[in-house]
Order: sequence, then C-alpha cells, then structure tokens
Amino acid sequence: MAVHDLKIMNGRLVLSESIEEGDILVDNGLITAIIKPGKSAQEEADVVINASGYLVFPGLVDAHVHFRDPGFPEKEDFGTGSLAAAAGGITTIIDMPNTKPPTTTTERLFEKIQRAEKKCLVDYAFHGGPYLAEEAALTKETNWESQELALVDMANQLIDAGIISFKIYMPHQEGPAIPYLAPLGNPLTIHAEDPAKLSEPTDGSSYAFLASRPPEAEVECIETLLAEPPLCSLHICHISTAAGFRHILAAKHKGIPVTTEVTPHHLLLTVKDMAKIGPIAKCYPPLRSTKDTEALLNACFAGQITIIASDHAPHTAAEKTGSDADFATAPGGIIGVETTLPLLYTKLVQKAEMPLPMLIQMMGYNPAKRFGIRNAQWIEKGQLVVGADADIVLFDPKATSTIRSETLHNKSTLTPFEGWKVKGRVQRTLLGGTTIYNREEE
Repeated sequence: MAVHDLKIMNGRLVLSESIEEGDILVDNGLITAIIKPGKSAQEEADVVINASGYLVFPGLVDAHVHFRDPGFPEKEDFGTGSLAAAAGGITTIIDMPNTKPPTTTTERLFEKIQRAEKKCLVDYAFHGGPYLAEEAALTKETNWESQELALVDMANQLIDAGIISFKIYMPHQEGPAIPYLAPLGNPLTIHAEDPAKLSEPTDGSSYAFLASRPPEAEVECIETLLAEPPLCSLHICHISTAAGFRHILAAKHKGIPVTTEVTPHHLLLTVKDMAKIGPIAKCYPPLRSTKDTEALLNACFAGQITIIASDHAPHTAAEKTGSDADFATAPGGIIGVETTLPLLYTKLVQKAEMPLPMLIQMMGYNPAKRFGIRNAQWIEKGQLVVGADADIVLFDPKATSTIRSETLHNKSTLTPFEGWKVKGRVQRTLLGGTTIYNREEE
C-alpha cells in the first residue's frame, strides 16, 4: 500500500457549493484524493493532521496587495506581509506595481521576483505598470503616442515575463496608455478616479479630504471608461460607490468584459467611521456613505460582485498617527491580509447568513480564475478538487477573538478595525501540503 505525504482527516470540507465531511490525501504538493469520512482509515501517510472541529477550505487568493518590496522596508516586505497573509488564510497574493522603483520594466520585475523567492511564504504573482508611468505621474504631460513603440515593446516583455495584468492608476495620468495596452491581451486593472475631479485638501479635516476625492471622481471615471470601452478585459479595483457599480453592472449586461472587486473596508466602514477613527481609516478611494456600503453588500449577496480583495496597503505609525498626521498629510491605505477573513466570516457569514462556500469562492477561486492563477495541471487555485495545489486552511469556526494591532504579523499593524470582536480563526495554513502557519506554535 502506498504511503501518502499527508492526510487531513475528520474535517468539514468547504467545497464550491456545499460543506461536506471528508478526508484529504496529498502527494507531491497536490490533492490526490478527497474521501468520505472513515474511508481513509486504511490510507497511511507520513503526516496526519486531525481536523476534527475545524472547517477545511482552500487557501485564499488576494488579488490586490501592496507588500512595499522593494523600496519601503519600514512599511512591509515579502516576509512580514506573507506571514500575515498566511495567518489570514491567504496562500496566494498578487502584488501591485507601485513599489520603488515601480514594476514597469522586466529588470524591475525580475528584481521583485528574486526578493519574493527569498522571503515570501505564500505563492505570488504580479501586476505590472505601464512603461512611462513615472514620467506621467511627474509631468502630467507624457506624450504616450510619440513613445508608443517603446511602451508596447516593454509591455510585451512584461507579459512574456509573467505579469498577469497592467495596473492603470488613473489619478497618476496613466489613462492615455490604455489604447496601446488594450490590444496586447492582458487584463487592464483600473484604479478608477478621474484626476480632473481630484484636488488637494484645503485643510487636515476628514471633510476636506472627502471633498478633495468626491464620489463623482469614481463614478464619472467608470462611466467614461465604459461608454466606449477598449477591446480588452477590464477589472475595476476597489469599487466604493453604488453609482459606479451600477455603470459596471449595466456594462456587463451589454456584454462588455468587465469585472470588479470590493474591499472589506468599503463593505464594513463608512465616512462616519472615518471621521471617528482618524487617518488610520484614510484610503483611496475614500470610505463612502451607508447607502453605498449597503448597495455593495447587496451586490455581493446577489453574486454581482464576485471578488473580494484586501487592498492591503501598509504605512508607518508615524505617517498615520504622528504629531503631524492628519487627513491632508497622512498617506492613504489600510492593512487587511490578516483581518479580512475573520471580519467577513463574522459580518457576512455569521450575522448576515451568506453561505460560507460563497465567501470562500469570492476570496479564492473567483480571483484565481479571473487572473489565471493555476498550476501545471491547469487547475485554478482556490478550490478543493483532485489535482489542485494542496493549499489548505484549517479554520476554527467557534473561536472568538478581538482584533488588536499588537497581535498582527505585519510591520505596520495599525488597523481601523482595532477592538472589533470576531468569530472564527485560522488555526493552520498549508501551501502545497507544507505548513506555513500554525497558531499552536506561536
């Protein structure tokens, strides 16, 4: 009888549409069998994990993180960011290009890959930025047309090197690159705020910050983009407004290939929370009204928004809470890789009765499918099926805890969810059948 590498037994398996009791066998980093309870008794394994009392689901895929590596080691790096991700049940991250230097050339991409290979505990992929993006952000007058050949040549090199999308940051004047990148086949991942609608805050108050980045900046940017959409696949990042989402939904009904994602902070926090919490809750786009959060939550439950991403964006305590920090001076960004799962399990599954398989799909399989994150067997991440990577999370649904910055694993641990009581906790996370996080060993 063959001896397997790993057996996970007695768990409740969160499958695509149901929760079933069962055991999992793993060999060479892949799931080789999913067996009904008791049927695996005769199957021997080098490592046996008893998952009794735990939910067992696939490792999650976060399609939008900023691990700040290279360039901002005081904020985060691949080591600390990936440890926090693993503690939050995330086994694959897709990192954004706005590092220092930004990921806009193959040389910079390869440097980032080398850094990730040395320190990252989880699997990773990368969004790339358009070549000339730095010039666009600095001058606001980049002549994209005159440099089309260089732009397209570098874009094709980045595609060949493995980037999974081009991030277009509209506030940094990158929009004119869209017509040149669209025909190349990679998705375009859009930060949709119209730079013409943005301004500098007149003072350090939350009200001045909100006035400087009004909802219309997002809504009109999306409306304009989708009125005559480029012939490519579009993905709108961190949707924050009900009106902006309605434009996306209307475009989808017309057959336009566009998807969107929503963050936990745009689902669970509002402008009122931001004013109370202070700059720790400052983010781009800003938090919105209760009506907006309710509309986005309803769209998630209706299966219209199918991806949840953390937009993990750490900054230092000095930047967020120092003596000079206010809504004008503090950078925008909220951490999230470790807290997204317990927050949404508590608020969406436990309180609002979202089916757990639906949440896991939104945080796992759906982003993997959207961005083509799959293994050599051509099976997407984020699912418990035979042949899939053995990226597996053991989750205690009965555990209760309070979110505290001092217990988080990031370098930058300030969170607007400080003090929130949550139910459910990641106990163990495996990547390719190997444990990368075990709460019992902390």
